[in-house]
Amino acid sequence: MEKLTICENIKKKYIRLSKGQRKVAQFVMDNPNIVGTHTASEVGRLADVSESTVIRFCYSMDLAGFSELQDKLKEYLMEKGEVSEVKQAMPVKKIRNHIGADIVKKDIANISKTFNQLKEQDVEEVVQLLHTAKKIHFLGFRQSTPVAFWMYSNVNRLRDHVHFIPHEADKIAQQLAYMDEDSLLFIISLDEEYEDMATTVEIAKRKNVKIVAIRNKELTSQTEPANPVLIVPNTKEAGVTCTIAIFSLLHILLESMVSQDPQYYERYTKKAKSAVGTSHLIAIS
Repeated sequence: MEKLTICENIKKKYIRLSKGQRKVAQFVMDNPNIVGTHTASEVGRLADVSESTVIRFCYSMDLAGFSELQDKLKEYLMEKGEVSEVKQAMPVKKIRNHIGADIVKKDIANISKTFNQLKEQDVEEVVQLLHTAKKIHFLGFRQSTPVAFWMYSNVNRLRDHVHFIPHEADKIAQQLAYMDEDSLLFIISLDEEYEDMATTVEIAKRKNVKIVAIRNKELTSQTEPANPVLIVPNTKEAGVTCTIAIFSLLHILLESMVSQDPQYYERYTKKAKSAVGTSHLIAIS
């Protein structure tokens, strides 16, 4: 059976795409050269959608991400003779005969499945909350603590008033006391136990704190305490719980947050680096 080109594959799956992803699909088919040479954020602006919609479109095409879409488009254009470079000079990145190839393929499939199940409106709402909240508090329960800290560390480089809450009762109580209606509580809980999380959320809700949650499944035994909620199912591989999809989701949330006002985040990052350099000079002198 003859292999489909990227554009043929897009046409085949077009009917299953969301409204926003269809706009991306049409833009890709109409402007393969532009998509192949611009960033996901730039393509989103040109197609009149968010960067996260562009990334989700890639996963809907069963691609590992935007870079693989660009590789496929370059391959497609070379086959049509619309680029000057010889085919050998622009190899498409593929994993061949690698010890981890099967694992990587499963990870890509899990990421694609997760993003196809997410509600685009919920993702956009979380991005807006990250961008507009005056104060953000990150809390990870049990095994989710390292994931929450990763997100905290990256957001903290991009804006001020960002806090990490250690999973300790007294630390949680201290930061809950500090929160108000200008705060965003960002909870990550990939465990089966939700009692501690529900209690924390209820206290935060009474203080009119905005609450976002990422969990591994929807609640069935109690009323949903957080809104919005993004579901990232865990997968089991050889007895090991794999949460690779959540890092892909967090990466998209970060990039989409920055795309709301790139100049602001760039200025903040430069200012923070400058402050660190100045403090070092003072210490030396």
